[in-house]
Amino acid sequence: MKRTRNILMILFCEQLFLAGLLYVCGEFFKVDMAVFANISKEALFVISTVMILLTLAAIPLGLRLFKFKKVAADLRERGEMALLKWGVLRLSMIGDLLVINTLFYYIFGFEPAFGYLAVICMLSMPFIVPTMSRCEAEVSAEETDKEIPENTEE
Repeated sequence: MKRTRNILMILFCEQLFLAGLLYVCGEFFKVDMAVFANISKEALFVISTVMILLTLAAIPLGLRLFKFKKVAADLRERGEMALLKWGVLRLSMIGDLLVINTLFYYIFGFEPAFGYLAVICMLSMPFIVPTMSRCEAEVSAEETDKEIPENTEE
């Protein structure tokens, strides 16, 4: 389990490092990355719309990924191997969007939409930190989404 957690933690830290490196280069070192600053408004609209839809779809999907029946069953059956597979997918869904949105923010000449999307991704990252206790809980979790009986007192 420790090996799997270490792999997931390296991926998590790598994505945060890349986004932080882009931020430091763009803000503090004033590296000019604005290669598409003069792109047409139509193309920018299409790219930003795709990224907005992709980000707003991937974040809830990534946060709820381990609650889907197929994924939860795979985690219970195969354990550590399934955790590595699904954990990498979850981290990639949110972390890669963080890096891409941060990169697009600077490439498109400080376009605010990409900056906001990167902030949304960054705010989602603490919910998927691959700690040892979280990894163990995900593999050994029983079905937790069963209906809770309502209070029938009159």
